[in-house]
Amino acid sequence: MALDRSRTQLGSRWSLLLLAGAVGCVKPDAAEIVRPLETTLGAAVPAAYLAAVSMAALDGRSSPCARVVTPAGSGTIRVDVSLGPGCPPMFGADEHGTVVVTGTWTPQGATFLMDFTDVTSGGRPMVVVGIATMTVVPRDATHLVIAFGEEDVRVGTGTATSAGVKQVAWVVNVDTAGTDDPSDDTLAISGGDQVLLAAVDPTPQGGLTQVAVGNAVFKPGCRRNPSSGMAVVQRASTSGGGWVLFGFHAACDGTTDVFAALAPYEPLISDSLPLAFLQK
Repeated sequence: MALDRSRTQLGSRWSLLLLAGAVGCVKPDAAEIVRPLETTLGAAVPAAYLAAVSMAALDGRSSPCARVVTPAGSGTIRVDVSLGPGCPPMFGADEHGTVVVTGTWTPQGATFLMDFTDVTSGGRPMVVVGIATMTVVPRDATHLVIAFGEEDVRVGTGTATSAGVKQVAWVVNVDTAGTDDPSDDTLAISGGDQVLLAAVDPTPQGGLTQVAVGNAVFKPGCRRNPSSGMAVVQRASTSGGGWVLFGFHAACDGTTDVFAALAPYEPLISDSLPLAFLQK
């Protein structure tokens, strides 16, 4: 009887181990680990586009589809930027709507607030619907430096993405190529917890989602995904803490590659995950 009991207990233990192994092979929900990256990049692209257009229009230069409603010198400025036929694309074709840009401006720098709620692409609204505040500084005649905080990014529900996300800053370097057409600009995005890129501390802090982006470059002609650079997202998920290293590639296919990962995201290694800057 004792021998039978031992065999039963041993069999139960092996069953549990096999079940745990089977569960470990199930791919986790990729959306929960890629979404913080989508909101970061999904804010940087329109921020660069609208900052470049607004800075040019307020400076009195010809600016595509931009109308200065309230000029500088009269308090808060306002620029309405239209998207649609005849206007340079921001993310791609079939865009519609008007973005309202308000704030303060001088030729040496500006502070802008942007509202994207009226913008659609292919009939779908953007994931990011506004930036509460951002600074724009011309570095020279052909470059802008843009900075904003994670807490200033607004998503489709109207709430800040910073809920559960460690407070970080983002910097977008814009090379305008010497023109006022935003579609030929090159964008380089960096910021977040740079220690993550060095893989110094792979342990989530207090359950916070942490994001780092290292020189993610959007080249002219492609706003679906960066063509180079890397990013790390670390978060406490429903399956426990996890960490993913993303790499970007030259193909303009709207995806990002998973170079490395820690539990529970190891099954995603070598996958290409879609980047969605528009709401489903």
